Amino acid sequence: MAFRLKFSSRALRETGEAQEWYELQNPGLGEEFIAAVELQLKRLEQAPLLYAEVIPGVRRALLPRFPYGLFYAVRGDLVHVLAVLHDARNPNRWPQTS
Repeated sequence: MAFRLKFSSRALRETGEAQEWYELQNPGLGEEFIAAVELQLKRLEQAPLLYAEVIPGVRRALLPRFPYGLFYAVRGDLVHVLAVLHDARNPNRWPQTS
């Protein structure tokens, strides 16, 4: 069963900000960041319960190569991506909704 993906406005904004930052560091690196996000999203569509809960009801999937995690909740056949955070950020300090 394939799950559907939904993004919060926060997750979209954070993804764009990270892409821009990486692109400024090294041209092309921003696109590599997006490719890593897309790869992890494909995995989430197939097996979102594979990743552990880090907050009750919220799971985290780490990105390959980049120090970021996709924080998401599974509701029925929907994977709701709540945030895209750098590993140095404490997930307990952000609201679970947006």
